[in-house]
Amino acid sequence: MKKTASALFAAILLAAAGLMLSCKSQGGTGDFNNAGGKPYEIVVSIDQELWNGEVGDTLRSILLEPVPMFNQVEPQFDISRVNPGALKDLILRHRNILIIQLNPQTAEPSSVAQYDVYARPQIIVTLTAPDTNGMVRYLSENRQELQQLFEISERNRAVENNRKYGEKGIDREIRSLFGIDMNIPRGFSIKGRSGEDFLWVGNDVRTATQGLVLYSYPYAGAEDFAPENLIKRRNEFTGRIPGPSEGSFMATEDYIRPEVEYIRIDGKLWARMSGFWYVENDYMGGPFINYSTIDPATGRVFSADCFVYSPKDPKRNMMRQLEHIVYTVRFPQTPAAE
Repeated sequence: MKKTASALFAAILLAAAGLMLSCKSQGGTGDFNNAGGKPYEIVVSIDQELWNGEVGDTLRSILLEPVPMFNQVEPQFDISRVNPGALKDLILRHRNILIIQLNPQTAEPSSVAQYDVYARPQIIVTLTAPDTNGMVRYLSENRQELQQLFEISERNRAVENNRKYGEKGIDREIRSLFGIDMNIPRGFSIKGRSGEDFLWVGNDVRTATQGLVLYSYPYAGAEDFAPENLIKRRNEFTGRIPGPSEGSFMATEDYIRPEVEYIRIDGKLWARMSGFWYVENDYMGGPFINYSTIDPATGRVFSADCFVYSPKDPKRNMMRQLEHIVYTVRFPQTPAAE
């Protein structure tokens, strides 16, 4: 059953990515322009008895799992539970809806994803199982896929908004400096530029700051993407960001070693490094996520470093907004192989 379930969720993920990016809907007739709810907020429709039992415990362990490499505990999603009978009217216009239901007539657990049914943009995921044990098993076997499904939906919405309504002036500056297309959200501004290989943009929100540092350097070989070299290069470039006091600057925290994974975005290989930054000779710090890849047109390493400073407010949505910017990157077409 695990193989069947995983294959089904993989199909849902592919459908989510394709449909949301092209602004199409699957079986939807919603005529509203704006869905309700906040980013990363999910309305869960589930019977009270199931919610109070093992099914609810499993769901909470999946959706409320802490975001990794944060210096404060924050959940992957915010959730609101409603009884199935209350899933109507304005609640049906929420951006993210998860329906959990049991049906003894079904032989095996099943999943259905629908888009833009009652609002736009919207995803409604319905999970059905014959009994409690089947639902718990299905959720447990597909916990990562369920997280990714809602994450992909939120990401694709952000990418589309950035391309339509972003800061076009900064987009042009990035194209001029690095020769790539990238879409920066509305409200961001250029904070600093150094030479022809460094651009810092950011957004100040109340007591918090979002930063995106773009830099590039010559590609010397596969060793450039080893963790120690990614850290070395990050320190080299983020060290150009001045701190609030004289002689202070940004650096990478080595007490908790950054973690590196290698992922593909639109088929292109990237190194994704997450860790913590601090300000040398001062007391600021927070999480960062760094994305690095090879620009096939220039033969240089291109890096996008996302960092957040927010000692009081939650960081999750601010960090994810920065990460979503990376998914707007488009390199010039080139026949060169990666």
